[in-house]
Amino acid sequence: MADAVADAAAYLSGMPATPVPLERTDRAPWVWVSAQALRSRVDAQALADAVREHPAVEAVAARADGWLEITLAPEWVDRTLADLAAPAGMPPAHLPAAPPAVLGRRTLDNPGFVVLLAHARACRVAGQALAGQERAGQATDQHDAAAFDPQALRDLSDPLDVVLLTEILDAPRRLVATTPHECAAALLAVAAAYLPWEERRPAIATRPGESSTPQHWARARISAAGLGVLERGMALLGITAPERI
Repeated sequence: MADAVADAAAYLSGMPATPVPLERTDRAPWVWVSAQALRSRVDAQALADAVREHPAVEAVAARADGWLEITLAPEWVDRTLADLAAPAGMPPAHLPAAPPAVLGRRTLDNPGFVVLLAHARACRVAGQALAGQERAGQATDQHDAAAFDPQALRDLSDPLDVVLLTEILDAPRRLVATTPHECAAALLAVAAAYLPWEERRPAIATRPGESSTPQHWARARISAAGLGVLERGMALLGITAPERI
């Protein structure tokens, strides 16, 4: 999305524009702000009008301070989660391997273990979701994706859902920075949000006779995207990612 905003700014200014990363807000996971108008020295309202035409944008407003407040469309958020869940969801990078001591203590006060535990839990959820589909004789993932209403992601108002979704959507920007500190911080943020979420907000129907709801499918998408982010981030840091610990 930052590239699209920069392209619009370049069109307005007639000069190349370096993309300014969107910054998260505390309003909702799909509401972000951009300082591109200030950086490119273009009229914020004109830039807002141009960005509003992008299919990933549901709404955009120019604030008095020159920042743009961008509300992302549910379809774009859903597509982003699907991309993050895919093996090629984030660009490659090369960072030095994490020292073995990082993974030494298997306690929750060890950030490395927190990341590994969250990854293992996400792998378990992915396996349970697949097994549940097979037992129920449900359709393929492609069919489920076509039938899923992205608005279900917006309907997840629980704070645990909101925090995890925000961290997942913010992680790619931080991982692309390709500095060990920023990468590790992004991973820990996702992992720390994932663990309490996974314990209290099931991504699959677990009770006998219970059918999957739109909430289950939305959370399954969030969980898969979280797994993709954790796997990619650990690969960047040279951390082995076992499915069970």
